[in-house]
Amino acid sequence: MTDNTTDPRALADAIFEAGSRPEEIQDALARLGTGGPEFLSRLSARAVVGGQPSAIECIDRTKEEEALTSALLDRVQADYEAQKVANAASTKPKDLGNLPSWISAKAAFGNDVSFIIKLASRNVTPPPTRFLRYAADALGVAIGQVRQHFADSSPRGLAGVEAKSSGKPDVNRVEDFAVAVSKAKVPEELRARWLAK
Repeated sequence: MTDNTTDPRALADAIFEAGSRPEEIQDALARLGTGGPEFLSRLSARAVVGGQPSAIECIDRTKEEEALTSALLDRVQADYEAQKVANAASTKPKDLGNLPSWISAKAAFGNDVSFIIKLASRNVTPPPTRFLRYAADALGVAIGQVRQHFADSSPRGLAGVEAKSSGKPDVNRVEDFAVAVSKAKVPEELRARWLAK
């Protein structure tokens, strides 16, 4: 660059000889103010003679590349938002009053089907928060959904589950959660975790 930053022709010559970088051209235009047209005219004339792209072409190309990049980023963001909305719409919350929702995670509940039926049919008093969090993780749902399941006041019992034998739980009786856990055939570490304060 030249020390003469106020002479548009000298500045155009210096920038052209240094390689006509777009950021230098934009900086020069900002400093020159009213001398900008003369600067661009000189730079264009030098570029045409030298066989290089003109300064205006360099600026236009930079702006075009920025516009394309911006458009691409906008498109990616729009696609991401659309996919997020589609995923949220297609993800239905699990029906925790439906036994298969619990059976699919029966290993997490010690494989005790009688205990799982009590949970699914809400035949236990509302469990402590520690168990609600554990059940939410095991079932892959929000803790609020599990809390709502046990707080639901609709009729208890599962459709299709009949108390035909003495081994099946009574669908009309509500048992204290701690008592139900103590009767369940689950590993001792699970029992201790679920009942811990």
